[in-house]
Amino acid sequence: MKRVLKALGQTLIQSILLVCTLALISLVGLAVVPTQGAYAGQDRTEAPPEAKITDPAERFEDLNPQAAYEDIVKTSQNPAKVEKAYDESLKEYKGEHPQEGIVQKAEDLIEKVTGN
Repeated sequence: MKRVLKALGQTLIQSILLVCTLALISLVGLAVVPTQGAYAGQDRTEAPPEAKITDPAERFEDLNPQAAYEDIVKTSQNPAKVEKAYDESLKEYKGEHPQEGIVQKAEDLIEKVTGN
Protein backbone atom coordinates (compact mmCIF):
# COMPACT_ATOMS: atom_id res chain seq x y z
CA MET A 1 0.00 0.00 0.00
CA LYS A 2 2.86 2.34 0.81
CA ARG A 3 4.38 1.67 -2.60
CA VAL A 4 1.11 2.48 -4.36
CA LEU A 5 0.68 5.76 -2.45
CA LYS A 6 4.32 6.64 -3.07
CA ALA A 7 3.91 5.96 -6.81
CA LEU A 8 0.68 8.02 -6.92
CA GLY A 9 2.41 10.89 -5.10
CA GLN A 10 5.34 10.80 -7.47
CA THR A 11 3.00 10.75 -10.49
CA LEU A 12 1.06 13.69 -9.05
CA ILE A 13 4.27 15.68 -8.52
CA GLN A 14 5.43 14.94 -12.07
CA SER A 15 2.08 15.96 -13.55
CA ILE A 16 2.09 19.23 -11.57
CA LEU A 17 5.63 19.91 -12.75
CA LEU A 18 4.58 19.21 -16.36
CA VAL A 19 1.59 21.57 -16.11
CA CYS A 20 3.81 24.32 -14.63
CA THR A 21 6.35 23.85 -17.42
CA LEU A 22 3.64 24.07 -20.10
CA ALA A 23 2.19 27.18 -18.46
CA LEU A 24 5.62 28.84 -18.44
CA ILE A 25 6.14 28.00 -22.12
CA SER A 26 2.71 29.45 -22.94
CA LEU A 27 3.48 32.69 -21.08
CA VAL A 28 6.77 33.08 -22.91
CA GLY A 29 4.97 32.47 -26.21
CA LEU A 30 2.42 35.16 -25.39
CA ALA A 31 5.17 37.63 -24.63
CA VAL A 32 6.89 37.03 -27.99
CA VAL A 33 3.91 36.90 -30.37
CA PRO A 34 2.53 40.49 -29.98
CA THR A 35 5.69 42.06 -31.41
CA GLN A 36 4.60 40.99 -34.90
CA GLY A 37 1.38 42.98 -34.62
CA ALA A 38 3.26 46.26 -34.28
CA TYR A 39 3.13 46.76 -38.06
CA ALA A 40 -0.62 46.26 -38.31
CA GLY A 41 -1.52 49.95 -38.06
CA GLN A 42 0.82 51.19 -40.77
CA ASP A 43 -0.49 52.06 -44.20
CA ARG A 44 1.73 50.35 -46.77
CA THR A 45 0.50 52.51 -49.68
CA GLU A 46 2.29 55.65 -48.45
CA ALA A 47 5.92 56.22 -49.32
CA PRO A 48 8.32 56.37 -46.39
CA PRO A 49 9.00 59.96 -45.26
CA GLU A 50 12.63 59.86 -46.41
CA ALA A 51 11.53 59.07 -49.99
CA LYS A 52 9.30 62.13 -50.40
CA ILE A 53 10.55 65.16 -52.34
CA THR A 54 10.36 68.12 -50.01
CA ASP A 55 11.40 70.85 -52.44
CA PRO A 56 9.01 71.22 -55.40
CA ALA A 57 11.83 72.65 -57.56
CA GLU A 58 13.75 69.38 -57.31
CA ARG A 59 11.82 67.42 -59.87
CA PHE A 60 13.57 65.37 -62.51
CA GLU A 61 12.56 67.77 -65.28
CA ASP A 62 14.13 70.70 -63.43
CA LEU A 63 17.47 68.99 -62.82
CA ASN A 64 18.54 68.76 -66.50
CA PRO A 65 20.78 65.68 -66.34
CA GLN A 66 22.34 66.30 -69.78
CA ALA A 67 23.76 69.67 -68.71
CA ALA A 68 25.07 68.14 -65.48
CA TYR A 69 26.76 65.37 -67.45
CA GLU A 70 28.42 67.83 -69.84
CA ASP A 71 29.63 69.90 -66.89
CA ILE A 72 31.19 66.85 -65.26
CA VAL A 73 32.92 65.86 -68.53
CA LYS A 74 34.39 69.38 -68.93
CA THR A 75 35.54 69.40 -65.33
CA SER A 76 37.20 65.98 -65.57
CA GLN A 77 39.31 67.00 -68.57
CA ASN A 78 41.25 69.62 -66.59
CA PRO A 79 42.99 68.44 -63.37
CA ALA A 80 42.97 71.95 -61.87
CA LYS A 81 39.19 72.13 -62.31
CA VAL A 82 38.80 68.71 -60.69
CA GLU A 83 40.60 69.88 -57.55
CA LYS A 84 38.63 73.13 -57.54
CA ALA A 85 35.34 71.24 -57.92
CA TYR A 86 36.40 68.89 -55.13
CA ASP A 87 37.19 71.81 -52.80
CA GLU A 88 33.85 73.45 -53.58
CA SER A 89 32.03 70.20 -52.98
CA LEU A 90 33.91 69.71 -49.71
CA LYS A 91 33.03 73.23 -48.54
CA GLU A 92 29.39 72.63 -49.43
CA TYR A 93 29.41 69.33 -47.56
CA LYS A 94 30.98 70.88 -44.49
CA GLY A 95 28.40 73.67 -44.64
CA GLU A 96 25.60 71.11 -44.58
CA HIS A 97 27.31 68.91 -41.94
CA PRO A 98 28.95 71.29 -39.46
CA GLN A 99 29.86 68.55 -36.99
CA GLU A 100 33.62 68.71 -36.46
CA GLY A 101 35.59 65.64 -35.58
CA ILE A 102 38.63 65.49 -33.35
CA VAL A 103 40.93 65.44 -36.39
CA GLN A 104 39.44 68.66 -37.75
CA LYS A 105 39.79 70.34 -34.35
CA ALA A 106 43.41 69.21 -34.16
CA GLU A 107 44.10 70.59 -37.65
CA ASP A 108 42.57 73.94 -36.68
CA LEU A 109 44.65 74.04 -33.51
CA ILE A 110 47.85 73.26 -35.45
CA GLU A 111 47.02 76.04 -37.93
CA LYS A 112 46.55 78.50 -35.06
CA VAL A 113 49.84 77.50 -33.43
CA THR A 114 51.92 77.49 -36.61
CA GLY A 115 50.27 80.60 -38.02
CA ASN A 116 49.45 79.11 -41.46
